[in-house]
Amino acid sequence: MLPIKIQSIDLIDDQISVLFENTWFQEDILALSQLLLNKIPNHSIKETTIGADREDIRFLWSNAELMLNFDYYSQSCWFSAQDEISTTHIQPLYGVLTNHV
Repeated sequence: MLPIKIQSIDLIDDQISVLFENTWFQEDILALSQLLLNKIPNHSIKETTIGADREDIRFLWSNAELMLNFDYYSQSCWFSAQDEISTTHIQPLYGVLTNHV
């Protein structure tokens, strides 16, 4: 894999979309997720679900249950809330990821 570089992080409704500069493979998801999760202080991973072309990482941050999702075929990466209450934490998470705290 080429060096990991984030092209953009965008807040779209109740999700945070992440685009990487280069095409990535499912085998790269561990490195990609570490790059993103290292930006989030005091988080704890609860569960990782691995599918044929998709991986989801459920984590706790600031009393919210959130998801980091990857879909290899569509080259999609996004953060979402696990439940309605956690949706209020998406905007603060966007601020942390983009250093607009």
